[in-house]
Amino acid sequence: MSEAFSNNKKILSNEQKLLKKLKRRTRFTQFLAWLALFFTAIGIAAGYSNWLRIHERSKDNRAEIAQINKVIPQYAYKDQVTKLQHDVNTNLTKNMEHLQGALSQLQNIQDSTQHIADSVYSQVKTLTLVQEKNTGVPPATLQDWSLNEVRFLLHTAHQTLRLKSDRVGALSALNAADTLLIKRGSIKLLPLRKQISKDIASLTQYMPPNIDALSQQIDQLVDQLKPEKATPQPPPIKEPSQQPAKYSTNNKESLVNRVKKSFNDAVTIRKFDKSLHDEMSDETKKSLFHLLSLRFETLRLLLLQGRNSSYHSQLRRIEELLQSYYSAEKLARFKAALETLAKADLNPAKPDISGSLSLLESLSHSKQPATKKSQ
Repeated sequence: MSEAFSNNKKILSNEQKLLKKLKRRTRFTQFLAWLALFFTAIGIAAGYSNWLRIHERSKDNRAEIAQINKVIPQYAYKDQVTKLQHDVNTNLTKNMEHLQGALSQLQNIQDSTQHIADSVYSQVKTLTLVQEKNTGVPPATLQDWSLNEVRFLLHTAHQTLRLKSDRVGALSALNAADTLLIKRGSIKLLPLRKQISKDIASLTQYMPPNIDALSQQIDQLVDQLKPEKATPQPPPIKEPSQQPAKYSTNNKESLVNRVKKSFNDAVTIRKFDKSLHDEMSDETKKSLFHLLSLRFETLRLLLLQGRNSSYHSQLRRIEELLQSYYSAEKLARFKAALETLAKADLNPAKPDISGSLSLLESLSHSKQPATKKSQ
């Protein structure tokens, strides 16, 4: 009995040990299962959060795409482009019609003016015939020695304009030549008078630079740039001298005061909102005025010589010098005069008034052989 009891007891102890091992393995297996489930849950949560971010971004992108789709038709809508093109074409058509009307009016004016000129020429021709019959003076020939005066006046007008650019003198010579031809009253000289009238018209439209007015403008600028006389300032009032440092009761305070005074004497604070010209001394202002006067006299010399490119280059240097030393308020006073000088063209295109002289020479040479044969 005792052996059987001991065997049963051993069997129970073995079974208990086996159960304990099974429990331990079960717990470890459960731990592994729970650990795998935990990591799986973490992965699912991370994936879900990432999916949420992607979903939010896709929603934002869809909203932006919707806004772009709403805006695109406003920029590239076919009807609006067609309407805009139609408006442009309508405006162009209206402008072309207006321009055509203005051109037709100018053409009518030109035709009427030409008709008036032709009628006047025919009347002058008729009056010249009547004058030639009533005077009883033999008709003038193109080789008449008295026409040399007309030739001389036409040559003088051409040379005066070409060499001196004297518009008034050239006009006077042409008018004098036309007056002599009127006194002669020859029907053969009417083409010459017609050409002289064309030369006078072209010369009237020629506007050379007014040298005297530009020179006076330079004088006015120089007068405005003259430096003003400095008003004498009263002498500075001397302040009572402080007590010397050697009599100071506190040597430390006297040393601090001396250091402060040295700093105040060494450091100077100035305002730079004023122009450089206002900060100059009187001697410097005089030197600047002399420099500007020299520049302006050089400008006047270039004006008298008619050197257009050098004249405008010198004027630009003067403007740069004024901008460097004068404030904007003072420059505003010189602006109108400088613009007048800058607009001057010293070498404008001269009209060709040699047509009357060439016509007179051609008429003389064409009639000369027939006259010799008649003699």
